[in-house]
Amino acid sequence: MDRLVGQLGAGPFFLVENVPLENVLSRGEPAEFAHNSAFGYCGGGAIELIETVSLAPERVEKGFWAPRPGIHHVAYAVPRTEVADLRRSLDQRGLPQYLSAQLGEVDNTFHDASASLGHDIEVHVDCQGLREFFGMVRGGAEGWDGSEPLRPIES
Repeated sequence: MDRLVGQLGAGPFFLVENVPLENVLSRGEPAEFAHNSAFGYCGGGAIELIETVSLAPERVEKGFWAPRPGIHHVAYAVPRTEVADLRRSLDQRGLPQYLSAQLGEVDNTFHDASASLGHDIEVHVDCQGLREFFGMVRGGAEGWDGSEPLRPIES
């Protein structure tokens, strides 16, 4: 985070500790994705910094193993009416889903695109809660003076 703030002017970052995910699955079986996330803005786009705590099964661990620093994923918010077709299309194109989870109305999946893109793809169902959260993050960046780069928030 310090490097992104200092070198790129990213931030501030809003920290969610122990992200309270529900219905965490990996290809239909129970999985674990315990982590902390810090969300900020950099160059007009959102950025998420992830600190993993516990991952399971092995395919989920592999999905989050990469040299650091690096880009883990690029995320897309897709209309609810289109998300199932997109996820199925990614699987059919050799970008398999390895993790799914929910946080309230936010429903997301991770797809392994590392061999073709160098990073994974995260697909969110577009919803009001997601737009409001990232609106708050974007608002924090507007006119930010560089003070208090890490801001804990309640999850």
